Amino acid sequence: MKSAARTLDLLETLAKAHQPLSHSDLALRTGIPKSSLTELLRTLEARHYIEPLGPHGGPFRLGRAARDLVAHGLDVQHIVACASPVMETLSAQAGYSSGLYVILGDVAERVHGVTAPQGLTMHEGVRAPLYACSMGKLHLAHLDAEALEAYLTRVELRPITPRSVRSVGELQRQLRQVRTEGVAFSQEEFTKGVVGFSAPIFNVHCRMVASIGLAVPTSGFEARKQTLTDMIKASAKAVSARLAASH
Repeated sequence: MKSAARTLDLLETLAKAHQPLSHSDLALRTGIPKSSLTELLRTLEARHYIEPLGPHGGPFRLGRAARDLVAHGLDVQHIVACASPVMETLSAQAGYSSGLYVILGDVAERVHGVTAPQGLTMHEGVRAPLYACSMGKLHLAHLDAEALEAYLTRVELRPITPRSVRSVGELQRQLRQVRTEGVAFSQEEFTKGVVGFSAPIFNVHCRMVASIGLAVPTSGFEARKQTLTDMIKASAKAVSARLAASH
């Protein structure tokens, strides 16, 4: 874990500095041996977490990847703030737990959850492959043709449950259905006994930035499917409106 600690020490030192720092300054402030520091700087520069200002390396400052990471965190916090009261109302009215999700590469991550009484516990930080969860299918359905083809080419459809999608053809069929219906479903494909379904949240530029979802026991879903679908669509629309109003 020493390398991880050194990486964080280095990034924190650059973040707190009022000016770019040279190799020697960084070694002095962090206590990292110069030989190890050189390798660490080279790795972080290649990943764009730091950037050198001189033509031959150094002094160094935080790079665009680090700035993008901070901006993403701030964006997520803002979406959570807009969505939280709507989710509280949704879970109270529906009687089921709700979650707010964003996309990180090829997985969907729950960044906020509201646990309904006797409902599925909605821990933050839970991640699921895009093909296995409703929020992931929403994202895939909103990709352009080139990006979707790239995903379908690289993805390995590993089963999470016995009902997980096993073929690209079936996934494409489901995505066509998502585009038609405006919501996405995961029929016990990620969690046994649970239907997950989601509706998209859009920013002011009409770009999908998140989704809001419900976790419903399979046994009680079909009887309330249309009612719950109307509720989740209205909730997603309300969050989108709050985002637009706060822009």
